[in-house]
Amino acid sequence: MNNKFLLIILPILFLLSACTEQQKLSSFEEVQSQLKNINAVLLTDSKNELPEVLPFSEAYLKQRHIALNSADPQSLTEYQVNELQYLIIQERYPERYLPWPAAINVAKNLSEAQRKKWQNLVLTRLEDAKQSKILYNRYELKKLKAYSESASLTGLTDYFKTYKPRSRLGIYQLPNGKEWYQSKVNHYLGNVENPQVILANIQALTNEYDNHENHLEALSLVEIAKKHCSIVGGLNWEHEFVNLHETFEQCEKQKLVAYKQLILVLAEIDLGIHFQAWSEQQAMVVLNQKLSLQPEQAMHFLDYIVMKPSAVLSLARIYF
Repeated sequence: MNNKFLLIILPILFLLSACTEQQKLSSFEEVQSQLKNINAVLLTDSKNELPEVLPFSEAYLKQRHIALNSADPQSLTEYQVNELQYLIIQERYPERYLPWPAAINVAKNLSEAQRKKWQNLVLTRLEDAKQSKILYNRYELKKLKAYSESASLTGLTDYFKTYKPRSRLGIYQLPNGKEWYQSKVNHYLGNVENPQVILANIQALTNEYDNHENHLEALSLVEIAKKHCSIVGGLNWEHEFVNLHETFEQCEKQKLVAYKQLILVLAEIDLGIHFQAWSEQQAMVVLNQKLSLQPEQAMHFLDYIVMKPSAVLSLARIYF
C-alpha cells in the first residue's frame, strides 16, 4: 500500500516542483543582466562576453521572451513596468522579420564563423519577410549595403543589389505599422494619445519657429541624458539600457531648455514620417524652414528619426 502510494505521489511532487521552479520570478536587476547578455552583440561598447546566440534567431527570441516574462511586476516601479510591458508588446510586431537593426553594424561584433551564420539567418528571414510584404526602407537598405560590403558578406551584398525597399520611410507602411507606431508613442509619451492630436499640439508651438539657430551637430538622446541627468537604468538595448522616459522625467528641466526647439521640430518630423506618411522631401522642407541647419546636420537628424521611431517623444513630452 505504501509503495503504491509513493509511486503515485512522487511524480506529482516532481511536477509541482518543476512548475514552482518555472514560476520563479526575477528582480529588475536580474532581468536587465539577462537582457544585456542576450543583446551584447547589439551594443557598440558591450563589456559582456559575446553570446553564441545570434540576434533575432529563434533561440534569441525564445531567450528574450523568457527573460521579459520572468520579471516580478510586484518588485518593479511604475516606469519599469511600463517599459517591460512595451518590450513585451514589441514582440508582436515585424521586428523578427527584419533581423538586422540598421542603426548598428552587427557584423563587426561577430566572429568569422558567426558572420556566415548571420548572413544565412538574415537572407532566410528577408525572404520570409517579402512574402508578408515586410521590407526595409531605403535609408536602412543603404546602411545594410555598407555593412555587408565592409564585412565581406558577399551573399548579402549580392542580395541587396536587387532588393527593392518599401516606397516610404515611415513604419506606418509595414503590416500593422500604424498600430506598431501607436504602441511606441504610448510608451515614449507615457500615456495613450492620438498621434494626430500630439502633432497638432506640437505644431501649435513650432509654427512660430523660423530658421531657429541650432548648435547640436548630432542627435543622441542617450548622450543628452548622460550629460545632463542622473541615469535611470532600463531594459531596452536600443537606448543602451537607459530608461529615457524616467530619466528625462526626473531630470532638472532647466538643463534641457536649450534643446527645446530642436526636439519639438524633430518630434513633428517623427509624427509626420511615421504616422502622416510624409515623404523625405516634406520632412526636409519642415526641418529647413524651422531650423537653421547645414545639409549634413539635416540628414543626420532625419536619419535618427527614421531609425528610432517615436523615441524623440521621450524628451519632447517635457516641453508641451
